[in-house]
Amino acid sequence: MNFKSILFFAFCCQISFAQLSDLTLNVMNQLNINEEDCDGSFAEMQLPYNTDETAIVIPKIGKQEEDFTALDSYVVLVNNKTKEIKSLFIESYETSGWQSDAIFIYDISIDTTSYLIDKNTNAFGVVLKSRSMSQPNPYYDSTISLFTPNGKKLKNILKNYPIYESIGETDMKCYGKFEIESRQLSISKNATNGFLDIVVDITNKTVVYEESKGECEDKVTSVQTEKVTLTYENEKYKQH
Repeated sequence: MNFKSILFFAFCCQISFAQLSDLTLNVMNQLNINEEDCDGSFAEMQLPYNTDETAIVIPKIGKQEEDFTALDSYVVLVNNKTKEIKSLFIESYETSGWQSDAIFIYDISIDTTSYLIDKNTNAFGVVLKSRSMSQPNPYYDSTISLFTPNGKKLKNILKNYPIYESIGETDMKCYGKFEIESRQLSISKNATNGFLDIVVDITNKTVVYEESKGECEDKVTSVQTEKVTLTYENEKYKQH
């Protein structure tokens, strides 16, 4: 796909509001949350490593002003058969970091990669994708938060960790320069405080789009890689 196609797709696509499932509506009813009080970027996914459970994300509007919205985050594990809430995480808009202004959230999804942090504990991820509306200076980023069940509560063991960022400058015709950082998480064999470390492979690259023989071509002009490790301390994964 050339740069013009990417630019067209990025700025012409709109946020979609899928019809909510009966399971999500049932959970919202249990939590006394109305659909009109939410942002619209709901997420729902059955866990592949435990098919009796589904993870659901409900982004409830906590504060809204002109050109600004901050969200209370509700992350739920629900029993598929009984439809009862098994584990729940709630965080106020004041501390969740889920907010939209010039940079706005356009997608929330659930990452069901099996993050097996010890022999008995799987974590799942909640991914937030954000972007700007600027065409000459497009910006995109993604963050991940990891959750594990702990009785009736979900523990947030990694919060809003950056996994993707793209900062661009374009002439909206062909020329463009993008600085892109991507981060891939994997589980280490080493453990800290009883939980396996998380290894993060970081790739930084510069991509330039220029016209060549009448075509808009992309070229990677530099690539740098590094590894960092997240270790479990005081009930959270932290980078050192």
